[in-house]
Formats: sequence, C-alpha cells, structure tokens
Amino acid sequence: MKSTADGVPGEQVEPATIPRLGTTWFDRGAGYWLRRIAHGCFQLALLLFAGLVVTAFYAGFWEAVGVPRSARTAVYAVTAVACLLSLVAAFVRTRRAPVEIPTPEQAWREHRSRQRRNAASAAGGRWTLLLLAPVLPATVAWAIGTWAAPTLARRTAAEIGAREDYERRVREQEERAEAARPLPPRNRAERRLGRR
Repeated sequence: MKSTADGVPGEQVEPATIPRLGTTWFDRGAGYWLRRIAHGCFQLALLLFAGLVVTAFYAGFWEAVGVPRSARTAVYAVTAVACLLSLVAAFVRTRRAPVEIPTPEQAWREHRSRQRRNAASAAGGRWTLLLLAPVLPATVAWAIGTWAAPTLARRTAAEIGAREDYERRVREQEERAEAARPLPPRNRAERRLGRR
C-alpha cells in the first residue's frame, strides 16, 4: 500500500502482524475470515470438550459422594441454572469491560505470556480440580461466556491496536514526505532565482 502526501509518492508502509491473524486484518478478506472462524471454532471445541469432561467428572463426583438419584436431579437442575446465569453474566461483563487496545508488540508479548501461563497452570490446576468439583460446570460456562464476547466482536482489540499503529506510521511517513518537499518561492526575486 503506497502512501502519498500531496501527490508525492512515499515509502511503503506495511501493516504489522498480529497473533493468529498475521496481516490479514488489514484488508479483512477471505483469509482473515477463514483464520478468525477457524480459531474461534477451535477454541469453542476445546471449551466444549472441557465442559464435557467436567460434566462427566461432576456427575461422577455426586455419585461417588453417595447423593441419592432424586437429590442428584435437583442438584443438576440448580447447576444448569447456575451455568446459564454464569454464561450470561460472563458474556455481559466481558462485553462491557473497558478494553485496553494493545500495539502489535504488546499483543505479541501478551500472546507469549498467556502461552507460558497456560503451560504452568496445566500442571498446578489438577489439585484445584478436586476442590472446585461442585462449581466446575459454572466455571466452564463462565469461560465460554468470556470467550464468546471478544470472539463475536466485530474487531478484536489487537486489530484495533494494529490499525491505530498503522495509521500513526502512515501519518509520520506523510509528515516526513511533506518536510522533505521543497518550499515554494515566497516572492518574485526567489522565483527568478529558481528559473535560472
């Protein structure tokens, strides 16, 4: 994409790459939508799988504790209502929360940091699983709600930050091109000197 200032061609300003979308966010073509939909479906599949595992664990937990079948039905009904409320509350809260718009560099740092945290919490999270058994389904519903809010947004925070960064760099490049352009002559004497 060539940037120009008053018809003077400038250097090329390239859009920055952002995690998972590369530079496809710039023109939002078929590649962009394919990546975004594929990533969203992959995340949803992981969350639904986690929900299935948690539901099986949850059902086994109440059976192992020895809760009678009729009482389990009541517990499951209360859990279903809690899951629905948790899902809606997480979605609404995430949607209304102020979003910090990262620069492309900050988006990459956060992406790498999240990957390290996920690896560390995978090992330490096994013990808390047993302690959280009664509320695990509502916790997974909360995770699905917090996933859905940014995933279903028109533009992600990383995209907005990359767009702002790109526009800033285009403005800076146009200002440099404007500063490098020679000034027009101020009076007749300077015009005559310029013709010689």
